Amino acid sequence: MDNPESDPAHQPEHQDLQPEQLMARGTHAHLTGESARGLDLLHQAFVKFGEQHQPAQALQAAFRITMVYGTSGQPALFNGWLARSRSLLAEHGSAADGLPPALEVAAGYHGVLQLHQALLSGGFAVVTQQAAEILRLGRIHHNADLQALALVASGRSSIYAGRVPAGLDMLDEAMALVLAGECEAIPTGLVWCAAIEACQEIGAIDRVSQWTEALASWRAERPQITAFGGECSLHTGQILALRGSWGAAIDEFTTSCQRFELRSQPYSAGVAQRERGDLLRIQGDFSASDEAYQAAAEYGCDPQPGLALLWLANGSTEAALAAIRRCLDERQLPAQRLALLPAGIEIELRLGTRDAAERLLSELDGQADATGCLITLAAAAYAHADLELSKDDAHGALPYARKAVQDFGQIRAPYLCARSRVLLARSLLAVGDTRSFHAEMQAATATFEQLGATPQGAAAQSLLQAVGHAEPAPGGLTAREVQVLQLVSAGHSNRQIAQELYLSEKTVARHLSNIFTKIQVPSRTAAAAWAYEHALA
Repeated sequence: MDNPESDPAHQPEHQDLQPEQLMARGTHAHLTGESARGLDLLHQAFVKFGEQHQPAQALQAAFRITMVYGTSGQPALFNGWLARSRSLLAEHGSAADGLPPALEVAAGYHGVLQLHQALLSGGFAVVTQQAAEILRLGRIHHNADLQALALVASGRSSIYAGRVPAGLDMLDEAMALVLAGECEAIPTGLVWCAAIEACQEIGAIDRVSQWTEALASWRAERPQITAFGGECSLHTGQILALRGSWGAAIDEFTTSCQRFELRSQPYSAGVAQRERGDLLRIQGDFSASDEAYQAAAEYGCDPQPGLALLWLANGSTEAALAAIRRCLDERQLPAQRLALLPAGIEIELRLGTRDAAERLLSELDGQADATGCLITLAAAAYAHADLELSKDDAHGALPYARKAVQDFGQIRAPYLCARSRVLLARSLLAVGDTRSFHAEMQAATATFEQLGATPQGAAAQSLLQAVGHAEPAPGGLTAREVQVLQLVSAGHSNRQIAQELYLSEKTVARHLSNIFTKIQVPSRTAAAAWAYEHALA
């Protein structure tokens, strides 16, 4: 097969150009942002291959044309070219009759198109069966593209069907082929983006982070390739948003939207706007958030659940409830419902419909168990703590809130961790542990201020003011110094403390120096002993 990353621009375009050259030029044009020209050249290649009685190569050209339409929101043209591919294949026999090797491989690419169509329509049984056959063909003919495309389709289908561990194994195998450089550029990008999106849906953050960084590096090494740039910016923004780099994340979402627009991918542009709206809402810029959500809707992307949470924040509680219930009624696949469940639980609890919240929480627990993904386990723990507090059961809320803090901290999600600290603090206050309440609230408030989470920060400050000042800590230690001392007493290194509290190691060292001075001890061991003596550890 051709190398779509080589630039054949030095070759003259004329009527005598060979179809292989036309296909190389068309593929290169598509990858470098000239989609219309690329489609024209690929169509010329398809026609010439047909005229020269090369059906296998014609099917290769048809595959590329069809996938361009399938990934740019043009279903009618996708279906039309899928039909052309099917007709061409039927003219030259069937798999049952036995096909020449080249045509058998081409039939595998046609099968990939059918997988794409079946995934969109929810035909998971069809996907599983067809993907197995395509994978067999890929292995027999040592075709890495077919193997990776079949594995990623089968993996997503398994995840949608609730077989998450098996699905993730298939995605890992597909990505192993891609990361080894065994696939060509178009299959590489398709597999990469599909695998990241599948993991994003179920909260497999470790894979999303690793594969997004690898995709960015792959594109950086090929600056001429503009294809998949929108997806790369979108997923980079999602990781930055989770990690708390919100300004950079909003920039990535803006860039992503622009790139999707240039490549005629309106729905994906809407996803970028929805993500942008979520961050603006969390920062308290409700007007700009609403504009982003409306832009997402105009692109054809449902801006929920973020828009419902915006309405909840603005006091439009009934509208928020109606919207989230409508979304949950519409989406039946577990992987598609997962993003809605935490918001649904929060909204139901705020409106006092606890029974409905408990039903959604039971579903979220099931998803957490099925996926085993830490962010989903943390979200379920947070929801349990929120539910128990709504029942005035602070003792019941405490272990859940503490687990949410620990799990969100482990995946380096500072905003979600700080929100969980607020629930933990409220639970501590309710059981009479005022000093610990203040320590947790001050840590949460500091994080909200650092991130720019204005609404949450204001609410935390209001709660602190309502409760009043804490009893001074022994030794004149500040709340942050108490936290550092507690972690030192638990055996944490400076690096571990920095990660836990979202500080630099230099700041942790400064806190330790202040602690040693205030409590007049020379070492970490002595500081830990002092903490035990004063009931701080």
